[in-house]
Amino acid sequence: MKRITKIAVLAALIATLFASSAFAFKPVLLQSNAWEPNTKAVINEMLATYGKASPNYKADRKPYAAFDWDNTTAILDVFEQTTIYQLERLRLGAKPEQMLEVLLTGIPTEVLDKPVGGDLGNATIRQAATDAAKAYAKLYAKGYVCPTPAKVAQMAEWQATDDWKEFATKTRWLYDAIGEMTSTSISYPWVTYLFTGMTPEEVTALSEESYRYHNAKSIADKTFWKKCKWTSPANYPGSTAGQLTIGYNQGITVSPELQELYICLLANGIDVWVDTASTEQIIKAAANNGIFGIYCTGVVGMNNKIVNGKYVNVYDYDLNPQTEGLGKSLTILKRIAPKYNGQGPILCGMDSQGDFNFCTEFKDTKVVLILNRTRSDDAALLAAAALWQNKHRINLAKAVAMGDTRYCLQGRNENGGYLWAKPEVQRLGKDKATLLSEKGDKWLAMLEGGTSIKDLINNNTKLKGKNFKGDGVGDKPAFAGYKTR
Repeated sequence: MKRITKIAVLAALIATLFASSAFAFKPVLLQSNAWEPNTKAVINEMLATYGKASPNYKADRKPYAAFDWDNTTAILDVFEQTTIYQLERLRLGAKPEQMLEVLLTGIPTEVLDKPVGGDLGNATIRQAATDAAKAYAKLYAKGYVCPTPAKVAQMAEWQATDDWKEFATKTRWLYDAIGEMTSTSISYPWVTYLFTGMTPEEVTALSEESYRYHNAKSIADKTFWKKCKWTSPANYPGSTAGQLTIGYNQGITVSPELQELYICLLANGIDVWVDTASTEQIIKAAANNGIFGIYCTGVVGMNNKIVNGKYVNVYDYDLNPQTEGLGKSLTILKRIAPKYNGQGPILCGMDSQGDFNFCTEFKDTKVVLILNRTRSDDAALLAAAALWQNKHRINLAKAVAMGDTRYCLQGRNENGGYLWAKPEVQRLGKDKATLLSEKGDKWLAMLEGGTSIKDLINNNTKLKGKNFKGDGVGDKPAFAGYKTR
C-alpha cells in the first residue's frame, strides 16, 4: 500500500491557502480508491456541505470530528503493542514492593480469588498477580528494570530467563483476565497503571520508540501481522497460578486512507480530535509527531495522577472520566465541546462498543465512520444501520432530513493492515472476510421490517441501565439515548 505522499499534504495546504485568498474555496475531497464507495461518497458530501466551502460555514462556530484511536484510526491497538514493547524491554518504574499493589489496583475483591476459566485457564487474578510480582522483584534485583532504554543491551539476556517469562506472561495474562472477570471499565485503566513510577517524558519516549519499531516492521513485512503468544515456565519455583499462556496481536499502522481523511477534514476547516480509551500521553505521542503520518487538533484520554513528577496508580477523575463508553461522551462535554460553543462532533470514528455512546448521543453528529470488526456488541447495531442506509441509497442529506446520522461501514484486511473498497473485514489470522455477526444480521432484518434507526438503537442497546464507574452521574443510565445531547 502506498503511503500518503508529501504531494498530498502540499495539496491540502495549498487548498487551505485558497480559503483566505480571493479565489472561491473548493472542498478538499477523499481520492483513494480503497474507500468503500458509499463511505467515500458520504464523507465527501459532508466535507462539501459542512466544510468551509459551504456558504453556511462559520469560522467562529467551527465544526469538529472525534475519532477513537486503537482499531479505528490505527489498524490494531497501539496501546496493547506498547504494553508488549514495555514488558519485553522491562521499561518500568515501580519499586518491587509496589508491584503487587499496582497489579491489583482497581480490581473488585469479589473476583480476585475466582478461577478465570475458559481459554485463560483456572488460575485466579490474585495468584497470577502474586507470581508476576515475585518474578519482577528478581528481575529488579538483577538490575534489569529501568524506565529508560539504558539497559536495552541486556534484553536478550533477561528474555532467556524464566523470571522474565513468568513476569511478562502473567502480567499480560492479567489484562485479559481482568477484562473477562469484570469489564473494560476496569481493565482499560488497569493497564495504564504499568506506568507507575515513570515520568510523562519517559512514557512518551517509550511510546514513540514502540511506534517507530512496530510501524516500520508492519509496513516492511506483511508476515509481521500475526497472532503471537507467551507461555510462562512449567515449573517456576513458588508459582501459585501454574503455567499460563496468553496470546496477543502483532502489527500496527495507520492506513493512507485515515491519513487522507484527517488531512481533508483539517483542510476543510473541520478540527480533528482523538477521544481514546488509551492513556492520553501515549496517544499524543502517536497523533502529532509524524510517525503515523497523522496530525490532529487535540487528544483526550485516560489520565493517572502525577505525584512528584511521576505517575501513580490512581486515576485522575478531576481531569475527566474514564474515556470508555459513557465516559467518552462525558469527556467530550467537559473538555472538547466548550471550545466549540457546546457543539457535539459532526463526524465520529469508531470500531467497538466502547465508542458507542459518543457516536450515537450527539444531535450535531451527521456522519459516523465504522471500521468493521464484525462485532457482536452494540457496534453491530450501527453496522446494520450503515448497510440498511447503503441498500436504500440514503445519502447524507436524506439521512439528516430523516433525523438520522448517516452511518458508514468501512472494511479492511488486518492481515497486512490495509483498507479495501468493501464493507467486509478479514480479521487477523483469518482466511476469509466477514460482514455482520449473527446479532448484526438480526438487527439488519429488524430495519428491513420497518424498525427505525432511532428505535433500533434506543430499544436494543446493552448499555441501557448500566452505570459507568466513576462517571459522576449517580444512578442515571449509561446511555443517554439516540441524538439526545
